[in-house]
Amino acid sequence: MMIHMTTVGGVTADIEGKESANGATYLSFDLAVTKGYGTSRHTVYLQVWAFRAIAERLIAAKVKKGSQLLISGDFDVVTFERKDGSKGTVNKVILQDWEFVGGSKNNEDEAEGKKSQPKATYQEHYCADDDDLPL
Repeated sequence: MMIHMTTVGGVTADIEGKESANGATYLSFDLAVTKGYGTSRHTVYLQVWAFRAIAERLIAAKVKKGSQLLISGDFDVVTFERKDGSKGTVNKVILQDWEFVGGSKNNEDEAEGKKSQPKATYQEHYCADDDDLPL
């Protein structure tokens, strides 16, 4: 059973691509996600793993410490044993898709040589009566 999740958070350190024994590019990074409000506000850390084309896209887009990302992937809580013998858990996400959010959005466009486009503005539409509805 898979648990699919989507969230927004900040990358905690510069990413570094690696290569597996069979030549596939992969990487992992921690994503800090702020949860809650007021006195119950706290940070949850996710260990995000990316493979092949997704990892290459992260590298090409120059994702770095502080980049704000919207991520989507398969979530799992993994138990591990520390060197001292104690048990720990890590929140792990196998990345399926991602995009920049906030002020860091232009990093990917710059990496691909694109000029940033002006943001679209939303126009509020009010229906005067039921005849005005598009359905």
